[in-house]
Amino acid sequence: SGLLYRGKQGQRYSIFNHFISELGELGVSRGAVIFNAGLIAGGIILLPFCIALGLLIPHWLAYAGMAAGLWAALSAIGVGIFPMNQLKPHTWVALSYFRSGLLMAVCFTLAILFQPAGERVLPLASIAFGILTVAAYAAFLSIPWKSGDEDKKEEDRLNPEVEKERPRFWLMAFLEWLVFFTTIAWFLFIALMITP
Repeated sequence: SGLLYRGKQGQRYSIFNHFISELGELGVSRGAVIFNAGLIAGGIILLPFCIALGLLIPHWLAYAGMAAGLWAALSAIGVGIFPMNQLKPHTWVALSYFRSGLLMAVCFTLAILFQPAGERVLPLASIAFGILTVAAYAAFLSIPWKSGDEDKKEEDRLNPEVEKERPRFWLMAFLEWLVFFTTIAWFLFIALMITP
């Protein structure tokens, strides 16, 4: 979708100054339908992964991580159903994903850390990936709006059009991509560790 993307001013897509959801904006992104279908499919795939991980790790925090992960997966599906064209519901499900994703990462990372030594199913090395993922989610969610923007509506937080001019490097957009990359790397590492 990123290769096909041309913005409203004809700009190419960049992870340094475009939000992930801009790839799903109908009428702007030429690959929007494919991107949104991929989000829905990814959310569906995340459901059994979170259930399996919650049941695999021998600690009660894994159940909390599973519950947060299931909500994050449903929210990811919602992001595919409500693209940026529907900004209010899109922002609600997107922020729901990021908040529940942070909780999922915290709970699963702590559950891995506190596994009983004799029942360890995941190596402690996976905690490093978890910490990076938690840090990415927390950084993205803690970025304040520009000073003087305290009266902005919540949906404006993820609306690129509130910026008069798109910066060459937009920290908030880049941190969103960092959430994506750290989450994928963490899940891939865990999947490799539990694959027989």
